[in-house]
Amino acid sequence: MDSQSLVWEQMPLQWNEGAFLGNGSIGMVVYVDTADNSLTLWLSRPDVTDHRKAPNRKTSMGVKDASVMVDYCRMDIGKMKMFPKGKILSGRMVLDIYNAELKGVLQTDAGKIEFTAYTPYNHDVNIVETATDVPCEWKLEPGSPLSPRIQVFPHLKKELQYEGNPEPICHEGENEGWSEHKLLAGGDYATYWKTFALSEGGKAMCISTQNEVPNEGLSLPKAKKAVEKVMHEGLKKVKKDMYKWWHGYYQTGTICIPDKKMENFYHIQLYKLATCSRPEGPAMDVFGTFYKTSQWPGIWWNLNVQLTYMSTLPTNRLTQAENFIKLMDESLFDILESKGTAKVGDFAWALHTYWSYMRYAGCSWEEIGRKVGPKAEGILEIYKPHLKDNGETIDLIDTESPEYEGFKVYNNSNYNLAALRWILSVLTEINEKTGMYSDKVDGWKNLQRRLHPAPVDENGYMIASNKPMAKSHRHYSHLLSFYPLKLQDPTDPATASVLEKSIDHWMNIGKGSGLAGYSYTGAASLYAFLGNGNKAYAKLYHFLNKPIGISILLPNTMYVECEGKNPVIETPLSAATAITEMLLQSWGETIRPFPAIPEEWKTCSFHKLRAEGGFDVSASMKEGKLEWIEISSTKKGTCRISLPEWNDVRIVDGNKAKMNSLGNGIYEIYLKKGQTVCLSNSDATERTCNKQIQTIISEKNFYGVKKGKGLKRQMDWPKTKL
Repeated sequence: MDSQSLVWEQMPLQWNEGAFLGNGSIGMVVYVDTADNSLTLWLSRPDVTDHRKAPNRKTSMGVKDASVMVDYCRMDIGKMKMFPKGKILSGRMVLDIYNAELKGVLQTDAGKIEFTAYTPYNHDVNIVETATDVPCEWKLEPGSPLSPRIQVFPHLKKELQYEGNPEPICHEGENEGWSEHKLLAGGDYATYWKTFALSEGGKAMCISTQNEVPNEGLSLPKAKKAVEKVMHEGLKKVKKDMYKWWHGYYQTGTICIPDKKMENFYHIQLYKLATCSRPEGPAMDVFGTFYKTSQWPGIWWNLNVQLTYMSTLPTNRLTQAENFIKLMDESLFDILESKGTAKVGDFAWALHTYWSYMRYAGCSWEEIGRKVGPKAEGILEIYKPHLKDNGETIDLIDTESPEYEGFKVYNNSNYNLAALRWILSVLTEINEKTGMYSDKVDGWKNLQRRLHPAPVDENGYMIASNKPMAKSHRHYSHLLSFYPLKLQDPTDPATASVLEKSIDHWMNIGKGSGLAGYSYTGAASLYAFLGNGNKAYAKLYHFLNKPIGISILLPNTMYVECEGKNPVIETPLSAATAITEMLLQSWGETIRPFPAIPEEWKTCSFHKLRAEGGFDVSASMKEGKLEWIEISSTKKGTCRISLPEWNDVRIVDGNKAKMNSLGNGIYEIYLKKGQTVCLSNSDATERTCNKQIQTIISEKNFYGVKKGKGLKRQMDWPKTKL
């Protein structure tokens, strides 16, 4: 994994260049601030939000009239800064994603400072070890008590009659300090830090932020206890346990592809997922674990949260999706009601992501029926007032197509027609598998049959009836029925033709002036669904290597919009999803290895990607031909696999499994829980992840700031006194 590390040949000089470390509960972004000559750690904890209008809860998400902008927005914890006595002249650092550890060297005019930074997985602390003869001083700079939205747009303070939270209470000693942030709605969050000598030489700084909202007076003692626990346990053991966890994490979901930059990018996204999400933590918002002052300080539901969690499924990171499942179980309809019924399609899409998790986890249809069924029925009830019977067809009126012409509502928007069709189809499928809706299914089928067809014109799919896709637009909401809902069969020539026409028109209209990064990753996924590897790869290559419209992919693989000021995490993660979709797909209850490989990729392989049904899949392709495929079942069930190129399919390992041919290159195998089978079209096969593959790009460690390649300007919102 050394080739996957991020390498800074010169020091990062802002958040947008920094190294990120985290464990899903706490984190930091590390860079040098030349304005005050400090090594800066911008601290973060994703559950530190305001909770206005919900004084007895940690968050007011889902509370009527509560706004993510000011009521349950993320809050800035602050920055921890190390000030050396000498002026920082230069530096270098490496983020080893296999060990989740940052090692760096700062060169000052008073000498050299070596440092190691990490966020242990099992402790809510950030740690920096230093080895130097240069005197250094640590100071905590507490974050603003105001909503980030108010900081970015100060005029909103008066317009919204916003009252800021109290200024933090701070204490600073020689070797320790703290800040305590009280909230108007009640409770507080607090940060505590301490420095101490290491037995092997050097010093360490350990810092923890705790959030016991809505309780008051508990966060600071808990932060102190977290630091003391690490000191008592000892950093050697803390790091040993951290390495063990991360090494286990990388045992699934890895890939080998000819484009080594793309491969490097993909593995960094695996690292990013674990830094940003853990089962018992909060659901990922647009920042993940991390924080930067932005106009979008929370979870967005019209694409962002869906793309974020879709990335956890084929990459085999289902553990990182568990907090989303919990959020949907506890708060789906409260959140939907707080957003308004015109946005119901957003939550139908979110439910599809929830359903997809259950399919990738291998859940039984009975369990899917119990958990998905009531939610789908609830969304259907919200759609019913938007249905208008016009005789032959039933129109869907007054719903959105996200962000096209702002937030206007349309009749028969393709976005909501697709979302409603999926709701009806999943309820029908649940009934087919379980019989639990036998008294309702005829009505659902009738609505499916009579629902207005998707509006289409000479350019393909429209936004809505009488609303063509007439301008460059970043969102692919009008194509939702194809991806990710997969309501159409791309192997049907007529379907494939209209889809390709629709994608091409969307990407090219207005010379792509309105596109964003996720437009390119979305197009890659759409083309991969079509089986067009060349076009899918072209869009991903563009995303990684060329200008991407109104957005920027940063040297650390973070992604920002609005001239670099607003980070959003879903777009790089969606690129990782698209990469897996070139290598493996499993829609229609059929596993398809290498379904969308570009012509120039002759040799590639992957290890334990996840397929629907709860199957871990590994496979190797050499000289353009599938060599072998290995399937492991995490739950008992029947595996169906498409192998049209093989004339002689044999089980070369796992002979106790029984295989049946269904014709047209489709085979069916029943596997018990924990059972593995390997298939090949020859007797002899070597099941190894082929490292010696022909590469398009031969270098390694593509990410991090390279010599002379730093960003040309600061990309932060200006600080405003209010």
